Amino acid sequence: QLIMKNVKAYKTIGEVSKLINVEPHVLRLWEENLSQIKPLKRKGGRRLYSQDNINIIRTVKVLIYEEGYTIKGVKKFFSKNKLSQIKEKGQIQISEELAIKLEHINSYLLKAKSILKNES
Repeated sequence: QLIMKNVKAYKTIGEVSKLINVEPHVLRLWEENLSQIKPLKRKGGRRLYSQDNINIIRTVKVLIYEEGYTIKGVKKFFSKNKLSQIKEKGQIQISEELAIKLEHINSYLLKAKSILKNES
């Protein structure tokens, strides 16, 4: 049985690393230096990142890798901007056309799921 993770679910450091395309040690470094990145920590120190954390991390990546900021510069940027704006900046932006296509795909998948559920 195929189980899909809820998009709202927390992600591990490995999943976030692949999603954002930065190494886990870089995520840990950013977390140590930037108080805005606050993953939940489970037994054994296992980190779980919320969607808000991921949006903040995306913003940090853009600031450092694309806009040439240092960690110190990112701290200054964060101090001058509201957290809600920082999270918003890190959200994935999609066109209206893509959103419509995704709605159609979602509808198709829900129908397929329903058909498969009725067959079992």
